[in-house]
Amino acid sequence: MANRLVRLRPISASTSTPEISGSEQQVQLPITGLVDGAGVAVDRSEYIFVADYEKHVIFRHRKGSATSNIWVGAYGVPGLADGQGSSARFTNPSHLAVDRSGVLWVVDSGNNRIRRIDQNANVFTVAAIPAVGADQIGGIAVDDSGIIYLVDNS
Repeated sequence: MANRLVRLRPISASTSTPEISGSEQQVQLPITGLVDGAGVAVDRSEYIFVADYEKHVIFRHRKGSATSNIWVGAYGVPGLADGQGSSARFTNPSHLAVDRSGVLWVVDSGNNRIRRIDQNANVFTVAAIPAVGADQIGGIAVDDSGIIYLVDNS
């Protein structure tokens, strides 16, 4: 099966959870080069971000576009480096979250770090995760005050 982004359309706005059946409820978008999609997030500008755990990059897709591009990181090159776009390095990026201001937050699992990426693809390391271990993180969220929340699965 090819790796792809699948968007599910809600069947109704009711409070019940309807069963989804048939391809009419899905939109599938192949992401060229995606090997191991580990996280997905959407910002207010309707950019969709997908972390590729195995290839150490984050793809960005504009809603309505037919293509996705590597936004940050170097394909297949692990490491730990802050920088802009392809000069930044990740090792096994996984969970993603977008805050209210459009900043993308990434759990960089292989480096046990939390990374912050602004709208210009500038990557900054903001925190280490020594006590929990990033491979034990089940998700990330950031509130309006900039407080980072992690799910600890250890």
